[in-house]
Amino acid sequence: MATNSFYTRILTRDDLSLVNSMEKIEFRTQKNAWNAQSLIECFDDSYIIIGLFNYQTLIGFSVIYNTKFTTDLLTIGVDPDYQGKKLGSLLLKDTLLVALNNQVQECFLEVRVSNIVAQNLYKKFGFKIVGTRPAYYNPVGNSPAEDAYTMHLCDIQENLDMTLSL
Repeated sequence: MATNSFYTRILTRDDLSLVNSMEKIEFRTQKNAWNAQSLIECFDDSYIIIGLFNYQTLIGFSVIYNTKFTTDLLTIGVDPDYQGKKLGSLLLKDTLLVALNNQVQECFLEVRVSNIVAQNLYKKFGFKIVGTRPAYYNPVGNSPAEDAYTMHLCDIQENLDMTLSL
C-alpha cells in the first residue's frame, strides 16, 4: 500500500453517509463507543470532524469542539486493521492543524488511565497530564468504571513545530 494513499479531510453534512463506518470504527476502538445518533449530532456547526481515509475508505476519524481559544478532542480512533502504521499520529497532527486554522491555541482531552498507547501518542505531541477524573468512563460489561487522565497541550503551534521537526 502506498503511503500517499492515506489522507485526512474535514467531514461535512454531505458525508452523513459515513456515519455507519464511523460507528463501526468507534465500536472497534472504544470501550464506551459513541452510537450513530451521537455521531450524527457532531455534524452540526459546533463540532469539527476530521476523517482519515485510505483511498476512498474511511479508516479513522476525530471529533473536536472549539471554544474561543481552546479545543476539546472528544474522540479519535483508527480502525484496528490500520493501527501500527503511524496513522494515529497523522490523524492527531491534522486534527491539531485544523484547530490551529480555527485560531485555537490549546487543546484538552480525556484518556483512559489504562490506555498507555494513546497516552504515549499524546505525550509525543506535547500533551501533559494535568488531572484525573474519577470514574469518568462508565462501566462496560464486567469492567468497572474507569478513571481518565485530563491532558492538556498548552501551545498547539509550538508543539506541532517541535513534533514535526523530529
